Amino acid sequence: MRNALLCSFAVRAKGLAVCLFAIICLIVPVNAQTQSTAGTIQGTVEDANGAALPGAGIEIRNVDTNLVKNLTTDEGGRFVALQLPPGRYNIVVTKSGFATLTVERVELTVGQAVNIPISMKVSGVEERVTITGTPTVDTIKTESSSTLNETAVSTTPILGRKFEDLLTLTPGVSIVQGPDGDEINFSGQRGVFNNVSMDGGDYNNGFFGEQLGGQRAAIDIPLDAVKEFQVVATGATAEFGRTAAGIINVISKSGTNDFHGSAFYFQRMKALTANTSDGKPLNGFHREQFGGTAGGPIKKDRAFFFLAFEGIRENLTRDNLSSPIGSPCPVSNPTLGANEALINSNTDCQRLALINFFRTNRNQEEGLPIKHKINNSAFLAKLDWDLTPKNKLGVSYNFDYSKNTNQTFDVATYGNSANGIEGPSKINNLNVNLFTTLSATKVNEAHFSYTREKRPRSAIPSNVPPDTAMGFGTTFRFGNPFFLGPTIDELLWRTDVKDNFSIISGNHNLKFGGEWLHTLNDQVFRGFFEGRYIYDSVTGFLRY
Repeated sequence: MRNALLCSFAVRAKGLAVCLFAIICLIVPVNAQTQSTAGTIQGTVEDANGAALPGAGIEIRNVDTNLVKNLTTDEGGRFVALQLPPGRYNIVVTKSGFATLTVERVELTVGQAVNIPISMKVSGVEERVTITGTPTVDTIKTESSSTLNETAVSTTPILGRKFEDLLTLTPGVSIVQGPDGDEINFSGQRGVFNNVSMDGGDYNNGFFGEQLGGQRAAIDIPLDAVKEFQVVATGATAEFGRTAAGIINVISKSGTNDFHGSAFYFQRMKALTANTSDGKPLNGFHREQFGGTAGGPIKKDRAFFFLAFEGIRENLTRDNLSSPIGSPCPVSNPTLGANEALINSNTDCQRLALINFFRTNRNQEEGLPIKHKINNSAFLAKLDWDLTPKNKLGVSYNFDYSKNTNQTFDVATYGNSANGIEGPSKINNLNVNLFTTLSATKVNEAHFSYTREKRPRSAIPSNVPPDTAMGFGTTFRFGNPFFLGPTIDELLWRTDVKDNFSIISGNHNLKFGGEWLHTLNDQVFRGFFEGRYIYDSVTGFLRY
């Protein structure tokens, strides 16, 4: 039977600064709870007749880093290894009077509790039995969750190389239209209800209700830096609170005892790119995406590094009112008095009438093509260090730079100065994890993270007309759209400190901890600051 006790409370400070403290106390059978950056290997050791074997020696060794955890089975033949980094493990079981048993290639993913039932053979002489690729079953998972491992992340083709695009491979997750673009949706819930974690730290932008970078950055984490991630749709433990929808738990790669690296370059050219859904070509389009990784040992079996970089450069020109729409207008300069009926009946005449209006009355070319540009770079560095046999330190730092021109609220018929410049947006995200094994039955996890995200949006010229639409549609819409008037800035600071302590007591685990989360979000948001006007027709606008 599973018994659980949860105690929590929250305190909201002045303004947008939030102090959150939660005490989590879970008592369960010898089955580990979901963990933010690690996993658990557990099992029972029995003889051929099914009798428990207490006092058996258990060695669990990471194949790539030689991280070793030594345990002894209890009176029920049980063993539990908490807070193991995701990866490949070999398990060696020894007991006097029995053949030594080795279980190879046990794959452990983030948040997983692998259960290994082990049966030992009586042997009077030294004998070894090796089992390779034994099936592993998570017998204690209560939440509805999916894990995309390193193979799935690295081999699944996705056009934009943004890890969020892989989420649709998990049940109940879809990508929908959000405030600025694509938004992660769990079973119909809005994105603001999601909780995204990166290497154990909070990776959310609370104002926009999305992950850091959100819909602005083409990428926010190098895809080759993502080892795996867990998606919890429902039923997460209290440790992963602050959500009414789903949890996305991302783990970055680490270095190993072998030096390794990679490099890539992808290019998309106009000649190999299809037209838009309305048949228009992507003029001047080209996109370069490039990057690489490097990792290896700083000190063999003790300290490891990993580095990853990815960049995107894209150019695209989209025709606005500069190209004919539908049947060409038979009049080169349609006017209200002489050609009003023609303007109402011919969309291309409406186009020409608007262009001539701006040239005559505002001395500007509102109908020029729009230039879209993406300049995005993401970098991740990670250090793993076994300070002592009982203390393991992990530090990761993620930086993202994004400067995009005319990307937000893109509508094909906006004016040439409609959207302005997004950025340069910058993300700085630092995560520190310290795992301490106090004894075979006591493990502590301390975590600290610091986040700073800046999302400026530059002002556009004051002579640009307000946001204006005709016919309650997007066919003729121009001017200063939505809220991009005076410069809009958003600045987010967050500090997250938490500690979890686990005790194994007989057939139960006891886990409790606390978290202090302080967020300051400074945002100036001027909705429709320059005004918004809707006319029933182009001639109605021109007459006004």
